[in-house]
Amino acid sequence: MGNEMFHSVIASVARIRRRRCSPSRPGWLRRAVAAIVLGGSAFFAWAQTGSPELTILHFERMPYFGVESGRSAGLLVDISGLVFAEAKIAVRYQVLPVRRIFAMLAEPFNACTLGALKTEAREKTYAYSDDFIYQDQPFTVILNAKHRHLFSKEPTVRDILESPLRPGVIDGYAYGEWLDRNLAQYQPTLSRINIGDDTARLFRMIIADRVDYMFAVVEEADYVLRRHPEFARDLVKVALADAPAGNKRYLLCSKGIDKDLMRRINVAIARVKTSSEYGSVIMRR
Repeated sequence: MGNEMFHSVIASVARIRRRRCSPSRPGWLRRAVAAIVLGGSAFFAWAQTGSPELTILHFERMPYFGVESGRSAGLLVDISGLVFAEAKIAVRYQVLPVRRIFAMLAEPFNACTLGALKTEAREKTYAYSDDFIYQDQPFTVILNAKHRHLFSKEPTVRDILESPLRPGVIDGYAYGEWLDRNLAQYQPTLSRINIGDDTARLFRMIIADRVDYMFAVVEEADYVLRRHPEFARDLVKVALADAPAGNKRYLLCSKGIDKDLMRRINVAIARVKTSSEYGSVIMRR
């Protein structure tokens, strides 16, 4: 797929500003240079001339992906960067609202998003990588501290959902098979919150007593609580006794992606996941 298809898809969805992460001189392409900025952390890969360009669409949801110092950054940006460097694929990262990302990926062009959960409904519309690129830590509960006495040290998800407390959930967000199934089974009255690009918004709503608790994976909870130490006065993190291993996160791509491009991605994922570099990224979560 050429740039004409990319521009056509952009025009059919919305006018958006493109963010290009490509070298200024084509000589870089022939040398297959990969530059990693660790700790920042953005990763950009360039491949040999003739390799189709891949656009990586993501929204703001740190610590997985977001923008720091004007560049795409985050745990899954780092991991995907290792994959694209191994596959020698030229990439461009672009930040868009989540709903627009899925609308664009329903069209045929060389683009993917990072860390999507696999569902039967999505598999009908999108192409997934063969293997996951990351597995979350288990879900935890972020609870208004004044309600901590209502539960044991490690309550079950049933204990939480059958309580009279008010849960807040992120509007339009898939929590994965285990938690979505429990929400459907126990049917608490949910407050669906549009958090936009502010990961901490739902945390603040608990402090403001608009909802009583939320579910968050350990990575996200720790990221927000580290950056907002003042939240410790009003919030507690509660482990769930029956929370399983976390969700598996894949590359989710347009079904129109170049088949050889997808093959190279799948081969690279298998290699990267056994590498010391991958282990180093995981250790920094």
